[in-house]
Amino acid sequence: MRILKPMRYLVHLLRRILGTTMLQETLLQVQQQMASLAQPAAPDAEPPKSATLCDARAQVRLLVARSYLRGQGVEIGAFASPLELPEGARVQYIDKYSAEDIGKPFNISGLTLEDFGTDINSIVIPDIVDSGETLAKVGDYSQDFVIANHVFEHFEDPIKGFKNMLRILRHGGILYLSLPEMRHSFDRTRKPTSFEHLLRDYEHSPTWSRGTAYQEFAEIFASHGMDKGLFPRVHGSELKAFVGQQAQILEKADFSIHFHAWTMDGMQELFLRIKSHFDLSFETKLIVKNEDEVIFIFEKTVPQIKAGVFA
Repeated sequence: MRILKPMRYLVHLLRRILGTTMLQETLLQVQQQMASLAQPAAPDAEPPKSATLCDARAQVRLLVARSYLRGQGVEIGAFASPLELPEGARVQYIDKYSAEDIGKPFNISGLTLEDFGTDINSIVIPDIVDSGETLAKVGDYSQDFVIANHVFEHFEDPIKGFKNMLRILRHGGILYLSLPEMRHSFDRTRKPTSFEHLLRDYEHSPTWSRGTAYQEFAEIFASHGMDKGLFPRVHGSELKAFVGQQAQILEKADFSIHFHAWTMDGMQELFLRIKSHFDLSFETKLIVKNEDEVIFIFEKTVPQIKAGVFA
């Protein structure tokens, strides 16, 4: 099993640019635990079947969870891959679809949930039916932690979603966020989402870019579907028409796509600029490159009183 450790330069980058007070001892513990999992095999040994990408990724997720998650929290959009929690941690699951409807959005374009590689019996039943962007049913300062694995890129308005995740955390609470690295996902052909794009989504509504996002996703959706034999293979003008048709179907169904995509560097810049632009009170405690994703650990802090406020 190959575990990717946090890179040293990220620690220095965080200190220099973000001004974080990263807990070095905790980071070292996580690194040591990751290293202990990477046990060398005999020279001629076959790699164990369990040493898959998902297994390795899950191990790192669990190690980070054990280091940072305590108390009572929520996980947004767990779907069929809830985060394994340390002993004693308690969680409620949030999804925008109810137990009766959670699999229905995948019945689209003649496909079923199984065509997307998911067993309906593995899907987590939500405790709270609510939008992960608004979290309208969750009170301010009510949670010790918030988990959102591969959810942020599905938000049409990520800035609103990020601010609301911070809103429901108590001071000292942890936001456990993981995002797919676009260069290692089907988003690799897309253009990274800029902060300016997100700011416009936040200030003027994301409807201006919705059609383009569905068109981009439909191109990927059609290509992968044809490769897997789910759609008939077409070319040229027929392909263009088919992609356009799928974009309309997906948008009309409000299908949850990747509205946004980032590289690891782009993610770091994004959270830096969100913090600076909105003067948000949080610290970046950890960044881990975990196979095809990046894990961020943010801690909500007490806002600092600026000089002159009571003058």
